[in-house]
Amino acid sequence: MKKKFITGKKLLIFSVISRSLVLLLLCLLAMWTEYLNLKVGYNNARLVELSAGSDRPIYGKLLRQFYESSDAFFSFFGDPIQVMQSNGGMTWSIRLMGVPFSDPVAGMALIARNHTLPLSFGLGLIIPLTIVLLFGRVFCSYICPASLVFFIAARIRRYLGKFFIFPEFNTSPALAWGILCGGLLCSTLFGYGIWTLILPYFAIGQTIFHGLAFGTLSVTIISLAFFLTFDLILGQQFTCRNLCPTGRLLGFLGQKSKVIIKRDASQCVDSCHSCTQICPLKVDPKKDETRDCSLCGECLSVCPSKCLSVGIRKK
Repeated sequence: MKKKFITGKKLLIFSVISRSLVLLLLCLLAMWTEYLNLKVGYNNARLVELSAGSDRPIYGKLLRQFYESSDAFFSFFGDPIQVMQSNGGMTWSIRLMGVPFSDPVAGMALIARNHTLPLSFGLGLIIPLTIVLLFGRVFCSYICPASLVFFIAARIRRYLGKFFIFPEFNTSPALAWGILCGGLLCSTLFGYGIWTLILPYFAIGQTIFHGLAFGTLSVTIISLAFFLTFDLILGQQFTCRNLCPTGRLLGFLGQKSKVIIKRDASQCVDSCHSCTQICPLKVDPKKDETRDCSLCGECLSVCPSKCLSVGIRKK
């Protein structure tokens, strides 16, 4: 049998690394917000150190080191203030080297509330939607910072399952669609703050931003605690499967994606259901399902006959 270049193990490792880097990026963007304030306010490393106060000399030195290292990094690309202003945002909308990336749900919320979509925000939808149409719901396995937390929770749940019996609840897809519609209605009536409570990745981004940029805890940490509890008690990655409206929307938009998990029926063992049992989003490769598949690689890693592979959808 020809050895496959793309294996489940490689995909899993890449997904952990990519989401870890996204978490790191969110942390840096939050910290660099403070750098920009210091740059505009003082524009001098010594003044930055003194701004910490004489009663906190260690903090002042750390603040100065952070300022100087950030200043040196951004100076490599041009004027630090201009470069920093071309990079920023959180999970709702991010600019990287001037290139915008926008959340599709955020776009829907803007249209619902303002009946219009800013051009810059609309342009930011191009890359995310192109990725969805090509690769499906890969946001959930390779970009979403909250899903990394749920990925870890699933491993903990799987380990505890050796000693305890946990239920595995599934709900109708209508629940996530209802949350999406309810969120759009609430944001139209009361503002966009509702999304920090019902979008897991938005909640974790807000928690990071408040913690690092302002040094305070955000109320969103409560919603994250609820999501984690759901995942540990109600089912493997219960939040991603049943509650997250973004995941449901991306699964719908990417159901005809070009890159999919393919099955060699001649090699598939009829009595084996390992792929279905381990799939965090409860996709059934044995039925050649692709909707909601995030190309996470879990099914490839457990398939005993190696009949599953990543390939191009045939027309």
